[in-house]
Amino acid sequence: MNKTKNKISFLLVAVLLIPVIASADAVTSTIDNITSWIVTISTGLAILMYTVGGFLWMSDTGSAERSKMAKSIIVSTTIGLVIILLAAGLTSIIRGFV
Repeated sequence: MNKTKNKISFLLVAVLLIPVIASADAVTSTIDNITSWIVTISTGLAILMYTVGGFLWMSDTGSAERSKMAKSIIVSTTIGLVIILLAAGLTSIIRGFV
C-alpha cells in the first residue's frame, strides 16, 4: 500500500511540474499525443469487443444466458467508446479555449 502511495505521489508531482519545466507547445503536443494514443487503442479494443460480442450472439444456440451476455458486451462497448470519443472531443474543445 505504501509503494502505491509513493508511486501516485511521484506521478502527481511529475504531472504538476510538467507545465513549469516544459513550454506550452510541448505540453499541448504531449496532450495531443496521449489523446490520440488512447483513442487509437480504445477504438481497436472496441472493434475486438464488437467481434467477440457478435460471435457470442451468433453462436448462442438458443441459450438465453449467452445471448444476454453478448448483448451486454455490445452495449458496454458502445457506451465505453462513446465516453472515450466524448472525452477526446472535450480535450480538443478545452485546448481550443486555452
